[in-house]
Amino acid sequence: MNTTTLNRETSHTRMVPDFLTRVSSRVVNYVSRSRAERQLQALDDRLLADIGMRRSEIHRMVWGN
Repeated sequence: MNTTTLNRETSHTRMVPDFLTRVSSRVVNYVSRSRAERQLQALDDRLLADIGMRRSEIHRMVWGN
């Protein structure tokens, strides 16, 4: 095995953990935002007003859309 082959194998084995890290990070982010949206939706309008938010703004505030 020469150096070029070794570098390709090392690069490939590094790509899998990087990919899994990115995927798991996105899953954690999605779960966290989904939970926040559900919790905000569960509040009554008076409590939402107390924190300066309207029910119609929840999705945009959580997801940034």
